[in-house]
Amino acid sequence: MKEKFSVSGMTCSACSAGIERTVKKLNGVNSADVSLMGECMTVEYDETVITRQEIFDEVIKLGYGVEKYDENVLKERKPQPNKLRKRFFISLSFLLPLMYFSMGAMIGLPQPPEVVNVTLQMLLSIAVIAVNFKFFSSGAKALVKKSPNMDTLVGLGSGISFLYSFVYTILLYAKRDFGVHMFYESAAMILVLVTLGKWLEERSKRKTGDEIEKLIQLMPSVVTVEKNGAQEKIAFSALEIGDVLVVKQGEYVPVDGKIIEGHAYIDRAAITGESMPIEAQEGDVVTGADIVKSGYIKVLAEKVGADTTLSQIVKMVKDAGASKAPIQKAADKIAGIFVPIVTLIAIVTFVVWFVMADLATAANFAISVLVISCPCSLGLATPVAIMAATGRGMSLGILYKDAEALQKAKDVNCVLLDKTATLTVGQPKVTDFVCLQGETMAILQLAYAIENHSNHPIAECIKNYAEENGNKKGSISVENYLYETGKGAIAEFAGKKYRMGNRRLLGKTADKQTIKWEKEYSKQGKTVVFLADEKELLAVFALADTLKDESALAVAELKERGIRVAMLTGDNENVAKAIAKQAGVEEYFAEALPKDKAEAVERVRAVGGFVAMVGDGINDSPALKAADVGVAMGNGTDVAIDSADVVLSRGDLTLVNTMIDLSKSTVKNIHQNLFWAFFYNVVAIPIAAGVFSFIGFTLNPMIGAACMSLSSLFVVTNALRLTRFHKKKEKKTREIDMEKTIKIEGMMCQHCVAHVTKALQSLDGVEVIEVNLKKKRAVVKTDVSNETLNKAIEEAGYTVKGIS
Repeated sequence: MKEKFSVSGMTCSACSAGIERTVKKLNGVNSADVSLMGECMTVEYDETVITRQEIFDEVIKLGYGVEKYDENVLKERKPQPNKLRKRFFISLSFLLPLMYFSMGAMIGLPQPPEVVNVTLQMLLSIAVIAVNFKFFSSGAKALVKKSPNMDTLVGLGSGISFLYSFVYTILLYAKRDFGVHMFYESAAMILVLVTLGKWLEERSKRKTGDEIEKLIQLMPSVVTVEKNGAQEKIAFSALEIGDVLVVKQGEYVPVDGKIIEGHAYIDRAAITGESMPIEAQEGDVVTGADIVKSGYIKVLAEKVGADTTLSQIVKMVKDAGASKAPIQKAADKIAGIFVPIVTLIAIVTFVVWFVMADLATAANFAISVLVISCPCSLGLATPVAIMAATGRGMSLGILYKDAEALQKAKDVNCVLLDKTATLTVGQPKVTDFVCLQGETMAILQLAYAIENHSNHPIAECIKNYAEENGNKKGSISVENYLYETGKGAIAEFAGKKYRMGNRRLLGKTADKQTIKWEKEYSKQGKTVVFLADEKELLAVFALADTLKDESALAVAELKERGIRVAMLTGDNENVAKAIAKQAGVEEYFAEALPKDKAEAVERVRAVGGFVAMVGDGINDSPALKAADVGVAMGNGTDVAIDSADVVLSRGDLTLVNTMIDLSKSTVKNIHQNLFWAFFYNVVAIPIAAGVFSFIGFTLNPMIGAACMSLSSLFVVTNALRLTRFHKKKEKKTREIDMEKTIKIEGMMCQHCVAHVTKALQSLDGVEVIEVNLKKKRAVVKTDVSNETLNKAIEEAGYTVKGIS
């Protein structure tokens, strides 16, 4: 049995390592993995040998809290009562007067008699110890269980300081004053500074989960449902499959489902990262966290709670953030033995200085060693960076399934691309239309009327093209419709017979020109559909699965950084060659079966390639599994997504480049953190031990405690830089300073805005600043001629009224 548990009370990697080591030793436990950042533990155990409660008992004995993991990932994180903040300020209220009595004499402040002064110091330090007693209880429990942690070091440093001073205070009461310096202020200051550091560290660590929390907060606490014709408000948690939800302008869609009534513009940026709203109407699918920018829809709930797309994304990101990267294993091993080694160094330091100098000097250096050492910085170096990077990746549309995938992506030197729905849109459409006889609109009306009787994908493409070019549904109708399998359809209109299909359907109507059309378009990888009457050819339609707008750019970016790019497809040679040429891919493999794709991955790996396979379909899953990094398009099949290591939520190929950049930045950040953690401890411990005292360079316990806290804070703050990671902007071939404003007539909705934006972006050397529907204008930065701008917009179906 494999179960996940929540663990509370961990303060450093020594804590997580100690829990992991203890649980692994239990009879019946096969494996245990503890995540410090995820505050969780995954245990695989034999329930016939050991029970869940017995595992809980062992963790509780170590001084930590444990309970069954809450699987409700959409549960908003409750504001934690800030105990560390409260502890710090209460402790500070006792520390300030303590510092007055311990050091006031140095600057000439009036002081009470020595015995009274020392007594007050003792009482104030006891108050600080009482407020921060958790350091002692947690540290002692861990020490007894042979799993010492950071609390053990802090407790030892503060406790020894206090006991040392307490002994000399008793001797002072006995009229035996040895004139030694008391360490009461050190005992208290250590606790206060470490508490301050832990408070600031905790605040910083919580920021690593902000991206996830933003998604969770998108879900409303109350939703509107329609039952028996009446609308009512119910709790979000009470939603069930089959409920009909009413979502108005400005509201978030709380479930995955289908629109059964209404029309709206939907912003999907939260899930896909796509900034442009899309038009949605009856029959379209929406997902949780979509926002209705304008309009009104009713949604039939098909997936609720943990089954929604949002829940799956949040779960994936949380699991990835809590997972361990390979680079973390060495750091974890060191952190596991760090505290015992530091304790041994402190003992040796005490003995050496006791022999060479005196008790006070020996105590000062030994305590400094204990409190300056920082297992936290070592343990946090990797997990904080991983959590920050996975959260940032999610906001960019890149979902890493685990830390290993995040680490490996940086090494990719070869990208293999599936064609359909990866490089291409995945849905064929009419790319060419030639009207040979009659008026264009009349021919389109006839084509629509014939294909309206069919549900074949090609028929749908032709109907969509006719509608986009002005045909209205039901303009005309045909009679005696007949479909011939593998050829096309025959129908009658106004007493005449018409044929619509491939060349074999045309019979005597087919001539040399028909064969020429077919050969020409076939070379381009397109499917040809003819429309003819009994005497002659009337029109030619050419259909193809078109290249995605961003595919060529994505391929160019990958090749620019020296990455080998190749395409794998099950389509025939002509189709493969045409698409590869459009995308800028020199290498391609046509008519590839699933096993062929997997074998292609292995061949590349055999010659030193570190392969990222990008695909979306069931037939890509073997190759995705075989690759070093499997990348699934978010619009692909569940099988492909399950087989992959990384999911691109909006199916944008340019994110492959960003995926690699984020991986490189993350690993670089981890190396910086680990270097600092090792460098800090290697340098700080000898200084604290008094190695450089011969040149007058020493530290006292208070400075040591401050350094330790700042060390952890440095690592966390450095990791948080990843939350501000931005994908590299496309390099411009030339600097463009000229700004132009284009006045445009004909834009009616955001769909029109998208068309105009796309038309302008397709021009080389044009940077679109704004396309404003209300002001009927577009603002661009370009040195492209006005004639070129005018032509691009008019070809998109709109009228230019002026360019200034």
